[in-house]
Amino acid sequence: MRVLLMSLAFLLITGCSNDGSTSAQFTASATAPAPGLAKLEQKSHSGARLVVDVLLYGPEPNLDLFSFRFGIRIGDGDLVRLAPQMTYSQNALVAGNGQTIAITVDAADPSLVQIEVTKQGGGAGNGFGTASAVVIELPFDVRAAGATTLTLVGLGNQPPRAADSANAPIPAVAFDAAAAGVRGITTGGGSY
Repeated sequence: MRVLLMSLAFLLITGCSNDGSTSAQFTASATAPAPGLAKLEQKSHSGARLVVDVLLYGPEPNLDLFSFRFGIRIGDGDLVRLAPQMTYSQNALVAGNGQTIAITVDAADPSLVQIEVTKQGGGAGNGFGTASAVVIELPFDVRAAGATTLTLVGLGNQPPRAADSANAPIPAVAFDAAAAGVRGITTGGGSY
């Protein structure tokens, strides 16, 4: 009888939980990929963590890519937040002799992730011969059930931009103005 009561108590404690799990879903904008287009695309997701790449479609071997400056506007900063990292991945900019790549990501405002990726040390920019290059890879956490958007935007009074080694905007690079969608879906939980 004692074993039965202990088993029943264990089931009540572990089975009657309000704990649910949230999973992330990403929907890219309907904008078709084209050479020179920078667009938000899902790299991966696991549970509530969503990894998003800002891809620059190519090939664009003749560009003089030297820097990127833009933001990602989060429609609901309480639902989705950047998961800050010590380092961020990219492969759109390739450091030449005497150059380094500096990446600054600022999410002090939870609804706007400010991003700057730039070469340092002078010299030339680079192009790329592949179908796409990663401008930056960012992890986001979906914190609850609901839906919101992620949109590439400019910073301050400037549009989002890619610049060449003379710090002039590159007209051949356009940032997708259409929003991507993020949805949090909560499953499980509840009492029995």
